[in-house]
Amino acid sequence: ATELRKRFSNPEATVEQIIELANEFIKLAKEGTHYAAGWPNSTYMVSKVTLSAVVPIQQRSFDKERPDDDIVVNSCHPGYVDTDMTSHQGPLTIEEGAVAPVYLSLLPPNVEKPRGAFVWRDTTIIDWVNEQPPAIY
Repeated sequence: ATELRKRFSNPEATVEQIIELANEFIKLAKEGTHYAAGWPNSTYMVSKVTLSAVVPIQQRSFDKERPDDDIVVNSCHPGYVDTDMTSHQGPLTIEEGAVAPVYLSLLPPNVEKPRGAFVWRDTTIIDWVNEQPPAIY
């Protein structure tokens, strides 16, 4: 898992390299050897890590190639929300789960932070590589 974490969080990684990692997981999962190769046993988890890895790469690209367009790319974790997706097991209300997405959608122009960040449900910026996020709820 440590090796995979390094590969996903490589500051020099490109979007294409992250996609290659995701495709590696898909190939190994089809063979049934993904877990033995150090991958988690959750396609959902791999998809979230892949997204978390791509977001800062995209932000750096926009900042470099289109600085005047003020494009901001972030990802967020709304928490474990009571929805159909969680079979209504989540303890958070839809309103509570909407806090981070609404916050991110209403960021002012030329915001300095968050940019290319992983934002927790309470709008805290989390270093998804090195920090253990707060409890889901």
